[in-house]
Amino acid sequence: MQMKHLLRMGGGIGVLALLLSAGSGLLMAQSADSTEITNLLEQAKRHADLAVGDANTLWSYTSSRHAWQSHASRVNLMREHINNLGKIHKDLSDMREQGSLWQKEAIDRIEPLLQEMADNLTNTINHMSENRSHIQFKEYRDYTRANYELAEKTAKTIGNFVEYGKAKSKAASLEEKLELPAAPSTT
Repeated sequence: MQMKHLLRMGGGIGVLALLLSAGSGLLMAQSADSTEITNLLEQAKRHADLAVGDANTLWSYTSSRHAWQSHASRVNLMREHINNLGKIHKDLSDMREQGSLWQKEAIDRIEPLLQEMADNLTNTINHMSENRSHIQFKEYRDYTRANYELAEKTAKTIGNFVEYGKAKSKAASLEEKLELPAAPSTT
């Protein structure tokens, strides 16, 4: 009803064209994905996947008779991947305002997961340092299982955002190839 009133009062199609062009410009500005952020998310996914592998191996050590040095070596690898994730997340946070809405959401969701991973790994390291002869006990197994579960959750979350970005990009490419009108963006 209001649109009809605007069209009658403002000269019809000219006003409608102006409204649509202004609106589509705003939508395009809001929905543009940052290539740099996409690349950083892909790097984060690789490190998260490596952390999952390390955490799984560490957890499996609790069911065997590996020496504490093997545990320490695996923990150090995992710490390295988590530290790399932290560095990547800092870069992502620094670039956050350049990202699209979904990229900003990804950055925001990753942060608490990384913090939880780092905290749990620190607890694992402290427990292992204080109880080298008790690495087969339940408390240590619980820490290593939690490391695996947190790493897996983080990797899946990052992976889902990476896949969303790829699917969104592919859809935009197909729209362009088919010369379809751009759909209003919700991101």
